Amino acid sequence: MNGSPDMFRNAMRLFVGGVTLLTTADGGARRGMTATAVCSLSAAPPRLLACVNVSGAMFRMMESSRVLTVNLLGAEHETLAAHFGGAPHDGDPFAKADWAEGSNGAPRLVDAPAAFECAIAELIDAGTHAIVIGEVRNVVVAGVARPLIHVNGRFAHVDATDHVPL
Repeated sequence: MNGSPDMFRNAMRLFVGGVTLLTTADGGARRGMTATAVCSLSAAPPRLLACVNVSGAMFRMMESSRVLTVNLLGAEHETLAAHFGGAPHDGDPFAKADWAEGSNGAPRLVDAPAAFECAIAELIDAGTHAIVIGEVRNVVVAGVARPLIHVNGRFAHVDATDHVPL
């Protein structure tokens, strides 16, 4: 490979990613994490994929529960994204927003611009991470958003007000 792992990481910081909050639940416990490594996989059947570190509690709970909700975040969720992304905070990060129990049992952010409630179809080992393929069972759309994005180590947002509502 031409380049070091540090060079790879620095170059990937220039890749603009939409910010999501992945959530899962199992036996009354719930977990969440901020993620940008999420994308659509197919429309028929509706599937998406997310990449999750296999050493974390989030992965272990998803592996057990086999459910995942992908909550798209808007500009107003920057603090929430930081809390679930590991920024120092007091208490339970779930207490900092309004949540509903999704049709799959995983927490759904009530004011998320959109949320995809999934059953986990596959977990593919990819070294330090797993590729999680979610079969979308329900979609909740709240309307037009100012999507939260991440680039060069910072949050930003995009004005998407010219979007035609669904």
